[in-house]
Amino acid sequence: MSEQQPKQPAQPQDSAAQGGAKPAEKSGLLRFFREMGSALVMALIAIVYVIQAFQIPTGSMEDSLLVGDFLLGLKFIYGAPLLPYSRELGITRRLPAVAKPKPGDVVIFKYPGADAKDYIKRMVAGPGDVVQFAGHKKLIVNGTELILPPHGKYTGGSRADPRILNFAPLRIPAKGDVFRPDTMPIREFLFFKTLVHQENPTKRVYMHFDLYVDGELSNSAALNFNGARLSLDDLQDGKFIYKNEMTRRTEAFDFNRIDDWTMLDYVLDIIRRNFSSDKSVEIRKKLFLGNDRIESYTVRNDNYFMVGDNRDNSLDSRYWGYLNHNFVKAKALILYFSYDNTGPAWKFPANIRWNRIGKLIRTWDGESEGNPKIKY
Repeated sequence: MSEQQPKQPAQPQDSAAQGGAKPAEKSGLLRFFREMGSALVMALIAIVYVIQAFQIPTGSMEDSLLVGDFLLGLKFIYGAPLLPYSRELGITRRLPAVAKPKPGDVVIFKYPGADAKDYIKRMVAGPGDVVQFAGHKKLIVNGTELILPPHGKYTGGSRADPRILNFAPLRIPAKGDVFRPDTMPIREFLFFKTLVHQENPTKRVYMHFDLYVDGELSNSAALNFNGARLSLDDLQDGKFIYKNEMTRRTEAFDFNRIDDWTMLDYVLDIIRRNFSSDKSVEIRKKLFLGNDRIESYTVRNDNYFMVGDNRDNSLDSRYWGYLNHNFVKAKALILYFSYDNTGPAWKFPANIRWNRIGKLIRTWDGESEGNPKIKY
């Protein structure tokens, strides 16, 4: 009888040959995707609720902030949106704020016009404050002249419009204020239209004008406008196109553009001049939200007046009116990078503004020159 051979221990099968992954590899992949998913979720939460990166694209805040500066803004300070894109969805509720914007803060916000880009300006007046500009260099808030920030400037540039530089006193609306738009002067009327749009971003907000001559509706009356013939019916959608007989050029006005209030005032004045002094001429304004005319409106949020530190080259609240809290996004905090793109690209390291990296963006109260606690 032959000797029985001992049984050999079973050899582990080659998992690669069987087409499957080793358990260690499987658990490693699961751990990788789990960690990546957690990181992405945390990053999304930070972007939506905590912090925002922003690049300075224009010179409106020079020389406090320069073109090519990169900064971080804190979103939770003023109350982050309840959900991503909640404003675009018509959801105006926000998370509780740590603080409200205060005069002197540098604020990142959504531009309230057709251009949906983020803007950055300095808040100079808040709800209930009265702001005015007198002459070329005087900003007055509640009767006190504010000093320009240390790196702000006046240049006499392209936006030095006399109607803006001599800006009549304007009270900034506060939450709970009640307005009747048809009784407002033209500037406040158009600024209020912008406010209503910011509080109702998913609804159409538009204006109509009616011409009354000696108490009779006269929208179809033929009017002479710089050599062109038109009627107030041409303005009912907020815009019209005409040929200027003096310049022989076709010109267009669109008063749904929120920075054109000075031109609308000019157009309405020309319309009034079509009638002799013995005529009673009245232009009545109407504002609509959706299909409903606004006869009385209660403001739901506080509002702010925003101005660039480069005073003569800034498209700011002097042109488009109030910034509603619903459009506030973040408080500017710190510069994390700065690059001068006017130099040749091959000099990249030399174009970096090393001395600006890490600079805090500080509030400027505008009341005391050279105060060390608010120096840049």
